[in-house]
Amino acid sequence: METQKDNYTKRRKFFIDRKFQSKFIIKFCLLIILACILFGGLIYLLSSETTTTTFENSRLVIKSTADYLLPLLALTSLVTIIIVGLAMIITTLFISHKIAGPAYRFEKVANTIASGDLTLDVSLRPKDQLQPIAKGLTEMIKKLRSQVLKIKERISELTAYVEKIKSSQDEKLKPHMIDLEKIINELNKEIKYFKL
Repeated sequence: METQKDNYTKRRKFFIDRKFQSKFIIKFCLLIILACILFGGLIYLLSSETTTTTFENSRLVIKSTADYLLPLLALTSLVTIIIVGLAMIITTLFISHKIAGPAYRFEKVANTIASGDLTLDVSLRPKDQLQPIAKGLTEMIKKLRSQVLKIKERISELTAYVEKIKSSQDEKLKPHMIDLEKIINELNKEIKYFKL
């Protein structure tokens, strides 16, 4: 039988939060494009005051260094953007996966807790980020579970105490016992909401 932890560890879906991860990747790719444009632009500007001699179609040509370098810079920048861009997309996808995965897991855990289920422990894959938050959530769930169990025990003690007083046959206490029994029944209904 597979546990919830096993299912989470085996997950291979790369786009967990498509909007977050897409923005994350686009921002990093834009930084690479900006860096290439800035690099090429600076070299072009700095070389605009110099001249270069080159052979074109067996003729010696004298050009400004900037005009000579412009096609080379454009091609180099384009190749760099494509290669580094692809590497950056893959890298940021995996990095964002280590953040978006735990965030998705925390959302599911919060919904489970909100439904009253206090049986789970929060576990992430070993290399995921936000491990301290997962440990904190697990600790919180354990404390909630413990507190709900204590409340259940107190309700049981209160029920036994009310039954003991009811058996004393004191007529003055009967109206109070009815009220206490109603309160106990309401508490029992509320406490059944939690799954321990």
